[in-house]
Amino acid sequence: MINLHPAAPGGPAGTWQEVIWQLINNKARETGVMMHLVTPELDKGAPVTYGTFSIRGKPFDKYWQEIKGFPFDEIKRQGENNSLFKLIRQHGLAREFPLIISTLKAFSQGKIKISPDKRVIDAKGRPINGYNLTDEINTIVNS
Repeated sequence: MINLHPAAPGGPAGTWQEVIWQLINNKARETGVMMHLVTPELDKGAPVTYGTFSIRGKPFDKYWQEIKGFPFDEIKRQGENNSLFKLIRQHGLAREFPLIISTLKAFSQGKIKISPDKRVIDAKGRPINGYNLTDEINTIVNS
């Protein structure tokens, strides 16, 4: 079984809301979306596929500037109405369905597989730490 997660491999664990708050609190520069193997430990399964995107530069910098100097607790009190929070969610959500479709396509084309011992492998049977679909997803999102 695979799961959709609103962060890049190695990124924050938790719900999409928890992920976004961690990104803001840590002043992250990049995030993403991934599909990972389901394990008993929350969001710790091996990455299957992923796509990343910057949360710096246009249009993000304006909103990072707005929160600069404020304590995180004060920023978080705004809740999901915080402009930076909403923008990060918008960009992540725009990539979720393309990731799901591109993941299914990669499986059907044999570009990735799950080995009998539950490892993610490429078309040559080599273990990989997720199949990077960033370019494909960005093409879909930006078209």
